[in-house]
Amino acid sequence: MAANNGEDQQNQLSGHKELAHKSLLQSDALYQYILETSVFPREHESLKELREMTEKHPWNLMATPPDEGQLLRMLIKLINAKNTIEIGVFTGYSLLSTALALPEDGKILALDVSREYYELGLPIIEKAGVAHKIDFREGPALPVLDELLEDESNKGTFDFVFVDADKDELSQKGD
Repeated sequence: MAANNGEDQQNQLSGHKELAHKSLLQSDALYQYILETSVFPREHESLKELREMTEKHPWNLMATPPDEGQLLRMLIKLINAKNTIEIGVFTGYSLLSTALALPEDGKILALDVSREYYELGLPIIEKAGVAHKIDFREGPALPVLDELLEDESNKGTFDFVFVDADKDELSQKGD
């Protein structure tokens, strides 16, 4: 019976089971408390819709957790970012988080090797009214980044970069 109670409690941790590997917290109960009292109440309706849609996807482990999305929004607002780059988009939770935090004339250069998953979240991004801020480019990020670096007019134009993709390959570029 005790084993069943533990399983029931784990099943009640909505969304956390799939994202546990991304959390620094050791306690599922504490993480769930944080989600329910601090994150979910502040989550934009479109973010909630996108999160719930993404949770049903077989690759949902690639999704940005909602607490991380909240941190991104806070950081972007804190530094008054206007032009950002996102490398690795998946269904677009972090992308939507960023777009909602940017000013109306803000821009995001979004890079991903596949447009397929981005297209799943795009209707929700459009419904949120922020699709005009996003310049999505399909393909490997490094050639696009190299192109940006070659153009002197791009120096200092990006305020914030979020990398949620192949960090090993991208970190070699910095060497």
